[in-house]
Amino acid sequence: MKWALVLSGGGARGIAHIGVLEALVKLGVPEPSLIAGCSMGAIVGGLYATGIAPSRMREFFGQDFDITEYMDNASFSLPVGAINRFLKIGHGIKNLFSTNGINSGDKMYETLMNMTKGVEFGQTRIPFFCNTTDLNTGKEFVPDDGPIAEAIRASASFPGVFSPVQKGERFLSDGYMCHNTPVWIARREGIRNVLAVNVDHFDYPKHGLMTNPLDVLMRAFDCAVNARQIHRRDIPTAHILADNDRSPFDFDRPTSQIDFGYDSAMEQKAIITDFFERGLRGRILRSRLARKERKGAHD
Repeated sequence: MKWALVLSGGGARGIAHIGVLEALVKLGVPEPSLIAGCSMGAIVGGLYATGIAPSRMREFFGQDFDITEYMDNASFSLPVGAINRFLKIGHGIKNLFSTNGINSGDKMYETLMNMTKGVEFGQTRIPFFCNTTDLNTGKEFVPDDGPIAEAIRASASFPGVFSPVQKGERFLSDGYMCHNTPVWIARREGIRNVLAVNVDHFDYPKHGLMTNPLDVLMRAFDCAVNARQIHRRDIPTAHILADNDRSPFDFDRPTSQIDFGYDSAMEQKAIITDFFERGLRGRILRSRLARKERKGAHD
């Protein structure tokens, strides 16, 4: 069965994607025919598409570092506490969500290039795409040439934190502003069966979550994205929800977020099992899942 995996954005919450991937491996599901991601989902999905196993990602995310050691401009620092810590992948995504001023993003790009070994679109083990927002036109843009590290860097460039990526006449920033879970990319590529992982479900905010200006800004984006009209091509066949109360800018204790993603996926094992069921029974179960998704999207 051809199927696509779509990983949403969500800042630090997106670390849970690693745990979800671990669960899918544990359950023995076939590799996806395509991966699409947004923001942190683009980072995790892009690394997975190049052949980096979830278990290896867990190792990379297993240690915290003082974020001020890796900032382009240490005079722009986030509020003290958990936000002053960040996680490192391999040689380190050193500047990920590191400052409330404009950050060059050069260190993150360098690290992504090292991790992906500079592979370009069309060269990944699993076909991969991610969405960005072109700040010139205000429209969604999906890169399809050049190093995937450049596209990932653009997709994860939260406005006001990282400077946009210039690609020709385009100025590319976080894809989250257009589609946080870009299911439509899989539909465009002709894949009917789409499993999405959402780590940033829109709901009434819990008390105390908006404790700094960046949290408020993220919530404002949440409101804007949630107000967009949902089209049929945006609705997956099924989805797994792995959302918790973690601030999108809290990169402390990454392994606990990975564990949360794994546990969330296992708790929704019935959805995964139905999605990957074979034969006629599988088609019937996926049809039921899809109807449920469409109903939920319009309620």
